[in-house]
Amino acid sequence: MNNRTIESVSFMRRQKKDKKYILLQQYSKIFFLSIVSVIILFSALNTIYCADDSTRKSRSIAVMIGNSPAERIHQKGLTQAAVIYEIEVEFPFTRYMAFFLDDRETIIGPVRSSRYYFSRICAEWSAIFAHCGGQNLKNAKILDMDEIHHPFSFWRDAKIGGWINLFANTATLKKEAEKQNKISMNKQWYHPLLNYSQPMASDNGQIHKMTIKYHQDYIVSYEYQPDEKKYYRYINQKPHYDRGYGEQIKVSNIVLQQTAIEKITGDELDRVQVKLTGEGIGNLFMAGNCQSIRWIKRKNDDRTQFVDSTGNPLSFLPGMTWVHLLSPRSEVWFK
Repeated sequence: MNNRTIESVSFMRRQKKDKKYILLQQYSKIFFLSIVSVIILFSALNTIYCADDSTRKSRSIAVMIGNSPAERIHQKGLTQAAVIYEIEVEFPFTRYMAFFLDDRETIIGPVRSSRYYFSRICAEWSAIFAHCGGQNLKNAKILDMDEIHHPFSFWRDAKIGGWINLFANTATLKKEAEKQNKISMNKQWYHPLLNYSQPMASDNGQIHKMTIKYHQDYIVSYEYQPDEKKYYRYINQKPHYDRGYGEQIKVSNIVLQQTAIEKITGDELDRVQVKLTGEGIGNLFMAGNCQSIRWIKRKNDDRTQFVDSTGNPLSFLPGMTWVHLLSPRSEVWFK
């Protein structure tokens, strides 16, 4: 074989190798772009899911939690809640209703009795309602888990005396509810407070502290931590801790909902009535900012809508939302 023939064969081999290399590069690019596309698509879908969490596939659990000074040192599970409502009960106390959305096992308590207005809000969520007696709305939207009728879903801590030692496990409550429930546990459940469709709010650092004075012995305050975009909660200038988890309560969104709260005339227990229908004003504290809002609830069975100054539905940051229903007489200040 002469030199020219050898060079020709060598050239042809190099060409084949070059073609294989080019094809390999092309396939590698296609493979890489395909993987990137899948990642982007998955990320987008995941963002869409996280962005609009207002529709849930699992029924939420609402639990009544005591908040007297004696109960506060035993509170468990609050840091695991998605939404907590705080409303006055008999002077000088407030009480909480905490909503849990997932299937995590959470010890929660001390579990206390309901008031009519709490159960009316619970109906907005079509929730499983855990409490121990009290005033309770009879509504088909509520799956009532009163300890008086479902004692096996609750227990009392013998180390805590008095009436403040009742606790529950959210996983046990859900299992018991599935046995009792005539409504599908897998239908979609919605509430406007779970609308997380807005991108992360800008942090202008305008509001660093907000304070609510219920009375001289009960003052709630929140201090904003910009690194976390969370508000640390304090009671009477002391950190408010979840004793079960050993953590200070941190809130992403604080909603102040102004409404009429009046003592019931002639009521021997000094109970109050809370207006939940109609519309009114309020404030949303989020990402270091404060904005004026309006709330709207035309009928008893409607869900409360929260809108901005232009009438558009509010969006919230992921994390806990704390809702304070307050009388216009309440003292609130921020800086």
